Amino acid sequence: MMFRNSLKLLCANFDKVWKLLLYKILSWAVVIALAMPFYSTISTIIVDIWNEFGLEYLFSSGTFYGLGVSVGEALTDVIGACFTFVQRIFVANVGAGIYLVLILYFLRSLLANMGRFVTCEMVYGYMATNSKHSFTGTYLRTLNKSLPYAGMRFLFDLPFNALIIGGLYGLSLLTGQLASIIVPIFIILIPALLFAIKETFVAGWAPAMIVFDCNVFRAFPKGQMAVLRRGLRVFSTAFVIYILTLLLAMAIGLYSLVIILPILFPFIYIFDMVMFFSSQGMRFYVDSDTILTPKRLEEVDTIDNAKFLL
Repeated sequence: MMFRNSLKLLCANFDKVWKLLLYKILSWAVVIALAMPFYSTISTIIVDIWNEFGLEYLFSSGTFYGLGVSVGEALTDVIGACFTFVQRIFVANVGAGIYLVLILYFLRSLLANMGRFVTCEMVYGYMATNSKHSFTGTYLRTLNKSLPYAGMRFLFDLPFNALIIGGLYGLSLLTGQLASIIVPIFIILIPALLFAIKETFVAGWAPAMIVFDCNVFRAFPKGQMAVLRRGLRVFSTAFVIYILTLLLAMAIGLYSLVIILPILFPFIYIFDMVMFFSSQGMRFYVDSDTILTPKRLEEVDTIDNAKFLL
């Protein structure tokens, strides 16, 4: 039900897909512009690594995979290229390496999470009052909330991102016939599982800040309480979404991400808001003609928690 309602809201608010896509393009433009002082060093290293690892095959077919390359070999090449890039950047210029890590990882993540908060705020306006707001106006109006949210989300995401990178690196070390069988499976399952776990923890964070108008620290436990009322459904839905995304990317090819990701991100953000409204028993618009009335809060809470409603 949450999946279906999220899909309906995505279709009714598809303008937000384009707005968020434009924002992400502009965010990357800012990051790239800030990296320009080291353009010569970066471009030289990228070209050398590209030729050294022969990465052009990644974009010539899907991964299951073609061109005589297995999934494990492709993963090993990509991870090897990434580690080599970081190593050579720091060898060439330590200051440039630190600077690039800050803008490519910290600043890009900060801007992305601010975009997430703004999208949730706009979706809240539609769900609560059937009204639509401009991205720019909402972005400026919510800076006092989106900025601390983005900063805390960056810190929260660090261990999950480290686990994903570590897991993929471990898979790239596997060799032999057995590895050729299990690597394609686990290269989908491990990231999807970790992304779904992370989504279960953070799904209610931004919605709680928006709906209850509270700060980032008070919002986290409030969001967790909402998620736990539908925890298994939140996790399983997120897991299926990420599994399908990774399967499509590997089967069709990396070019498919150009279409998949601009739709995936706003869909996940809308799913967060639908989950929160549903778990709180709040009525909301799913389209301009339909108002959905979920079960009331006392109907979805456990008996142990219901006593606190009095």
